[in-house]
Amino acid sequence: MKEQTPEQIMKYGGVATALREWCERNNKTAKDINLIIGKDMGYSAGYIWLNGKGAPGPKTIKLLSKGTGIPEAQLMRRNTMNEVETIPAKINSNPPVFSFTVNDNGEARIKLDVTLPIQQAVPLFRMILDAGVIVNGQTPND
Repeated sequence: MKEQTPEQIMKYGGVATALREWCERNNKTAKDINLIIGKDMGYSAGYIWLNGKGAPGPKTIKLLSKGTGIPEAQLMRRNTMNEVETIPAKINSNPPVFSFTVNDNGEARIKLDVTLPIQQAVPLFRMILDAGVIVNGQTPND
């Protein structure tokens, strides 16, 4: 299976994370996701969503949310950076806890220095892993 593109990670990573966590908590698989939406076990949608390569449509989101208990908002694709000209996000604290800037080439620089409870840190870490920012404990620039 081909690797996710950065655009796919940005658009669909949240959907994949929500569904993976649900599957882990409930000992379920992509086959179970397909059954929830009324498709047979060989249908590919569940696999596509779990691998972060797509997101369900509006009607399917309702079925999936009802069947899994995952809020509909977590099953929707995100907007991409191409759809946003500027993203002014900076929390004013000393030192800064979080900053996000985008240069003219469309590259984003994200800085985060925060202590979180493990329940909040694990989903954030999974999202960072899904984005390919950390691979085997190293950043891509190492």
